[in-house]
Amino acid sequence: MKLEKIIKTVSFTILILLYESFISIASSLFIYIQFLKSNNAVSLKTININNQTITINKIYKPVEKQKQFLVTRINVSGRVSSININGKKYILPKTINFRENPSQALFIKVNKKKLYVENQQLLNINRKVVFTIPPLNTIGVIDKDTGLIAGFIGTQNTPTGISINNNKIFVGYQNIPVISVLSLENGFHTSDIPISGDGTYRIEISKNKLFILSSNKKRLTIYDINSGTTSSIIFPRKISDFFINYATGTILTVNSDTGNINMFSMTNGNHIGTVIIPGNIVSVCGDEKNIYAADDFTKTIIKYSLISRTSDTEELMDTPLKIRNFNNLIFTITYSNLIAFDMFSLNPYATFNIKNISELVFTGDKIFVFSKSGKYFVIDSSSLYTETKGDIPGAVMEGASN
Repeated sequence: MKLEKIIKTVSFTILILLYESFISIASSLFIYIQFLKSNNAVSLKTININNQTITINKIYKPVEKQKQFLVTRINVSGRVSSININGKKYILPKTINFRENPSQALFIKVNKKKLYVENQQLLNINRKVVFTIPPLNTIGVIDKDTGLIAGFIGTQNTPTGISINNNKIFVGYQNIPVISVLSLENGFHTSDIPISGDGTYRIEISKNKLFILSSNKKRLTIYDINSGTTSSIIFPRKISDFFINYATGTILTVNSDTGNINMFSMTNGNHIGTVIIPGNIVSVCGDEKNIYAADDFTKTIIKYSLISRTSDTEELMDTPLKIRNFNNLIFTITYSNLIAFDMFSLNPYATFNIKNISELVFTGDKIFVFSKSGKYFVIDSSSLYTETKGDIPGAVMEGASN
């Protein structure tokens, strides 16, 4: 009996150690430095958290469009109640508990010449932009009003698609057939929605319906949030893009190998018709009068009139990758730029020299542009002036806003 108890005790201890080891790997602390009323440079030499010392040896100085910088990311186990910066100890206002949330931010704030530290405070942010960072099992949160990183939400699985509706965040995962529902207020998990297919690639929302593209891009599930009912569109081959055209009540899909733009009902997923444009259409969007398409074979964007059934084109210097219409402009992502074209004439209106763009989020008054190089940009949608830029810890898959 004693031997049995010893074996059970040892086994339990091993499990605890394995769990703590898992927490150590999975828990991420993102450390930012943020300048408030200060234009002074700050030198960060070392940071020590829970007996982990990280050498920084970098000078941070605010510039006109960037007041917040990502310093480092640390894998941390247990709890964090303090941080040593350049040998000086700073006590956090609240102890960080990674069992509550495995991805969190810590902010070193600079007010004139003084440093102090703050926890992330998602509850204080009313207008949020959220985005998935799949390699880190993390969802990022930006304060839409300030354009600054507000914090992070950790996930057990790899988050890919994300959307917001009625104070709820809907998150889809790579190769996991479930949509998690999180509280927009604090990021806490509230429920799960089982879905068909092999997981989620993207999520869009319109008229209280979720439109969920599967991980293999061959199934689009329509989930009615109010009734809980689902219907699906099965594609014979992978689609490269889909767009919810609220103005016409249709779903537009393309597969990049042909010029076929298929239209489906937003209500039940029934096929309505097909518009055929010569070329390889990789991305599509539209409004009540037109369909806008990007052709990577001829390097053109196309405006197809739903009324006259005629097309206008505009050639690009670079290959178009994604196209979206917003505020009477057509935004086109290429490998090296974001170009805004006039919706009526197709003439270039503005060009942003941002490379490797992975996602655009249109919020009404602002446009959030995420790049694969660890940067994001906030553009005023009226003046098209870049207000803010900031650092993100990894490539963004999809974003959404309330």
